[in-house]
Amino acid sequence: MLKNSRYEHFHVPSDPFIESERTKGKIKTEFCRAWISTTERFILQKPDDLPFCKVVAFIAVPHYWSSQIIVFYDEDYYRSFWERTGPEQFWTKIDSEYSFCKEHTIKTSMSEICYREKLVDDEIVEGDLWFYGELS
Repeated sequence: MLKNSRYEHFHVPSDPFIESERTKGKIKTEFCRAWISTTERFILQKPDDLPFCKVVAFIAVPHYWSSQIIVFYDEDYYRSFWERTGPEQFWTKIDSEYSFCKEHTIKTSMSEICYREKLVDDEIVEGDLWFYGELS
């Protein structure tokens, strides 16, 4: 867990095993189900007396090990978080009827949105970020 005054974020508590090609799809689905369930518990257990607090998780596909749960304490930071336009990181919102949860038979009442991410460093890495939780 890393913390500052604007947010905290929790990374996947495992090694890169979760995103290995050898790891079976059922195991990856169970990880996603548990990650979403943990996010739901965070939301239910957050204190009522915080001036601003939103809980959001993302599942990074196919880079599951990069998944996080983020607790936002600053409204301005929360709003600016969604704007990733480079030069090293680009997010494009995916407007589609496809649902990661429905595809993997994961039940949740939380909102779901997806961004296609492109990271540019020594190489280009692309993937989808599926967000769940308190989304605006």
